[in-house]
Amino acid sequence: MGRKLYDVVIFPLVLGMGFVLSIAPSSKAQKQHAKKDIDQTAQILEKIEEYNSLNQPPPKSQPLANSNQETTTTLKEQTNDTLGQIEQYNQLNQPSEISPPLERVNSVNQLSDVLPTDWAYSALQGLAERYGCLLASPNATFSGNRAISRYEFAANLNECLQVIQSLIEEFDEGYISQEDLAKSQRLQEDFAIEIADLKSRLNALETRTDILEANQFSTTTLLKGQVTMALYDAFGNDGEDGATVSADDVQTAFGHAVTLNFDTSFTGLDFLRTRLRVGDLPGLNTETAHTFLNAGSPPDDVARLTEVYYIFPLNTKMSLYIGAAGLDFDLMAPALNPRLISGNTGSLALYPAYNPTIYIQVGGAGLGYSYQINENFRLDIAYLGGGPGGGTGRVNDPREGGGIFNGTNSAYAQLTVSPNLNFDFSFAYVRSYYTADLVNVSGFTGSRNAQRPFGRVATSADHFGFQTSYRWAPFTISGWVGYSNAEAEAGDREGDEADIWHWAVTVAIDDLVFENGMLGLSVGQQPKVTDIDGGEDDPDTSIQFQIFYNYRISNNIDITSGFFVETEPEHDDRNDPITVFVTRATWRF
Repeated sequence: MGRKLYDVVIFPLVLGMGFVLSIAPSSKAQKQHAKKDIDQTAQILEKIEEYNSLNQPPPKSQPLANSNQETTTTLKEQTNDTLGQIEQYNQLNQPSEISPPLERVNSVNQLSDVLPTDWAYSALQGLAERYGCLLASPNATFSGNRAISRYEFAANLNECLQVIQSLIEEFDEGYISQEDLAKSQRLQEDFAIEIADLKSRLNALETRTDILEANQFSTTTLLKGQVTMALYDAFGNDGEDGATVSADDVQTAFGHAVTLNFDTSFTGLDFLRTRLRVGDLPGLNTETAHTFLNAGSPPDDVARLTEVYYIFPLNTKMSLYIGAAGLDFDLMAPALNPRLISGNTGSLALYPAYNPTIYIQVGGAGLGYSYQINENFRLDIAYLGGGPGGGTGRVNDPREGGGIFNGTNSAYAQLTVSPNLNFDFSFAYVRSYYTADLVNVSGFTGSRNAQRPFGRVATSADHFGFQTSYRWAPFTISGWVGYSNAEAEAGDREGDEADIWHWAVTVAIDDLVFENGMLGLSVGQQPKVTDIDGGEDDPDTSIQFQIFYNYRISNNIDITSGFFVETEPEHDDRNDPITVFVTRATWRF
């Protein structure tokens, strides 16, 4: 046991924490310098990706406005003017204070903040109506009292010089007053450098645009990838004295997973995802679901098509989901645990990620509908067939016991209430039916009794969940309580019922110790059978505690290290506590 404890602590935890500390800036100056380099590189890559707005899909699980999920860009932001995005791309090397692109104004009366009584009214009128070279903000304001940069002035000047030059060529120099010509020539000399720089930037932008268009993967599809590596181990129960689980034979393991997402948009508002996964990150074999990890992959490095679904808006408030594989309810409805839900940057253990009896139920193929009623209320409903956790199950099998209606399936409904920007809560209901070969009432968490209360027989269940989340910077506090009533649908125990309860509280603290760092904490009771007909309840109560630290090295690299403890695995005090240490690194490209 001594050597076992040494191996567990030294490899997964100390190595992980030591790496986090070694890569974190050690002084304020180093921190600022490192952050500046990271931000500059990330900005360039992000701007290149933003260049073609029609190729940018809406977020994975939020075609509607939703402040609760990890990627919170709304559909409205996806329809930003393409020219505005090109302008942003062209300004990568400009000062940080960048104003929105200016637009030509044909009449001074178009400007809402310019009145005939203003001292500069006649000058502005001349520029707009005589020469047609007055530039203003896109919101029809001139902002005459605001200071401008030399680049902004050069842009205005260059516009007027081009107009004057064309007038001279079309008519003659008499059309332009000698006084105006003298002023323009002097300004042209004073701002020659800035004007030349603007032309150079425009030429560079055109060159970069040609390169992007010639080398883009697809006019409609973006390829996004992710690589996850994890070092993990467990120690605790030795399998003696009547124990039902054991971590004594678990060795320190190193797993990996690779995900490739092909994200497609045909209109700029819709979203088609095709996902391939390959790797070998099976997790821990402790004979209990209480120690399942939040990140995993198909075993033996076998590539699988795990997601195929399409999201499109019906209007600004309604969206429709249709999926053939991997369409889960957590892709539609907000799970209200935004900081711990991710298997890359969030919880190490599966259970604290989100309410398992609501979001890790039957998924795969089916339909979903989201309705943002107003800024305070949102409704999500779905009908999905397949298998627990998004597996395809027998949804494509037309024989008895298969298909989307006769096989394993679930119907979902959730109402999310957001009284303000920092507080959300939701009520969810799921009606599930499991065929004998796919019974998993508690969603890969909880005791074996909670997963199959009546054994491998057809089972139905009604799941109820209350979820909530509150943000008070830098804290995010979330939690849920869930209740399930399961009923045997076949076999000798047909008609028997079982009650299953579970709860959890999670806390995330941002920028603790280091900027871009997050400390995560959780405590909860995994699904437990509290009452069952013709069987035995879970005899005791196990509590899971978790602590981890995530450090974002850059926009593309994260490292997370920590541990979690299950006090009485399988809700049985004959089992000693099991402690799991995990160090996980994620690269995104």
